[in-house]
Amino acid sequence: MTILPRIKQIVQERFGTFFDSIEGFYLKNFLILIQGLLTNSYTSISAIAADEHYGVSHTTLFRFLQSHEEFWVTMKNLLFSLFRRQMVGEGTSQHRHILVIDDTQIARRGKLIPFASKHYDHCDNRFILSQVILTIGEVKNKVFQPLEMLFAKPSKEEGEPYRSKIEMAISWLKDHSIRGAIIIADSWYTNAPLIESCKKLFESDFIGRFKSNIILCIDGEWKKVKDLVANAPMNRTFRLGNKVIRYHSFDAKVQSLRILVKVVVTELEDGSRALLACTDRNLPSEAIIEYYSLRWTIESFFKFAKQNLSLAKCHSRDESAQSHFLILIAIAYLIFNDLLRILQTSEENLTHCELFYVIRLAFSIFAVTYFSRSSVRTTESFLSECRYSKASQRVLVLLLHPRTG
Repeated sequence: MTILPRIKQIVQERFGTFFDSIEGFYLKNFLILIQGLLTNSYTSISAIAADEHYGVSHTTLFRFLQSHEEFWVTMKNLLFSLFRRQMVGEGTSQHRHILVIDDTQIARRGKLIPFASKHYDHCDNRFILSQVILTIGEVKNKVFQPLEMLFAKPSKEEGEPYRSKIEMAISWLKDHSIRGAIIIADSWYTNAPLIESCKKLFESDFIGRFKSNIILCIDGEWKKVKDLVANAPMNRTFRLGNKVIRYHSFDAKVQSLRILVKVVVTELEDGSRALLACTDRNLPSEAIIEYYSLRWTIESFFKFAKQNLSLAKCHSRDESAQSHFLILIAIAYLIFNDLLRILQTSEENLTHCELFYVIRLAFSIFAVTYFSRSSVRTTESFLSECRYSKASQRVLVLLLHPRTG
């Protein structure tokens, strides 16, 4: 079984107590799936099983993914417990936890794929057969970590009442006893039910972007968001990274809300404007803009998961397998970020993309090294052709030999 020692070490450090108390095949199959998702050449469960180095059948992996419900529920709970442990002892004044809520569409061809139904694609301006995945995660040090990934069910599903994505998000926040956080979302989620729930039920603040047709009152005058955005005086500036943002803020009463909010009209260097809303009216406008910019981290996660973690490649017709696959994606991304942190500490001159390339290279070399008679010659040849050969060799040592002590 070709498993990178560093990955096994990270898994055992994160979840070791749990794996120590159950049968060994759980760890074996779990590690095979994790490495399979992190390897560029694999795009599906079938492709992972087809690798002779793993010594596991297609049926074994699919049964593992479809069944063992208690195992997968425990893994999901352990993933959230990592987040929960970080919350304990951290004051809400300086260390408020940042949660981002959004969803993504996964286009599907087969009508028998669970959770697939007709949804409107705003990019193509048409209805397509797709799965919609509601994702809630934490942003820490500008890195997004998914805590929950849920399929939004079709509205016409029989035998179960329909729940909108807003209701699903509120239910998750309630079930996980979220308190004192900052919750960020785009314009689709910036509406009364979620905003008021965050403030009144969860003692958390909400930051989002208002749609252009929302009506609000500024200094006693009612107007639409699009009119306020078009005419607001941009008399202040704020530098965020390498961008200069002009802005102006107001206290506002929104027609559909029962609480007052602070709104910030922003203008980017290209002239595009938007209206941000925040339930904490004492929060500086610059902080509101900076917090909202973190929403982009979830978009980066979606792109990475689709391109590199096979998010759209689970073709099972079993609902449990589809749901368990999302848990696997979230944990694989956690482990990948752990690998990045380890490598960035040792290789400060490598960019994020170069480190990702090196990790992919390490998987390939590891398989060749341990399962080929000509391993040494092949590995040396592979590294000599690598653009970052010296750095790759140093990184490979870190990946192939776990820390001791």
